Amino acid sequence: MAQEKIRCLLAMLGTDVHSKGIRTLAQLLRDRGVEVVYLGEHNTADGVINALIAEDADVLGLSYSTATYLHYTHDLLDKMRKAGVADVPVMLGGLIHADDEPALREMGVKGIFGPGSGMDQIAAFLQDVTGKSLTGDASSST
Repeated sequence: MAQEKIRCLLAMLGTDVHSKGIRTLAQLLRDRGVEVVYLGEHNTADGVINALIAEDADVLGLSYSTATYLHYTHDLLDKMRKAGVADVPVMLGGLIHADDEPALREMGVKGIFGPGSGMDQIAAFLQDVTGKSLTGDASSST
């Protein structure tokens, strides 16, 4: 019987355009056997939620390289609650200031991966929050 893959939706909210990190993450996750749905840049909270529902994703990953992440994340999580999908774990990556981590966790963010976070750390988080195993070859990623 085939093992069910982790489905991870990756997106960027607002006008943030520094997408190299999230595109690299998408490839590294695919190398580890994660089914990645990549929405790219310039998304709205409503658009991300619609995709989250349509794709039946296990996890939502957002990338930020600007200081707008508190506003956008709060708005998204509020709308996720209203849409009935607040049970989907949200992880953030990018330039997240350490002083903002407690507020983000209080909002409901489950994983925060800033500069220096490793692929093993992110993979372990995904397995922990989904209860599923990774199926890909970790030797091809860093």
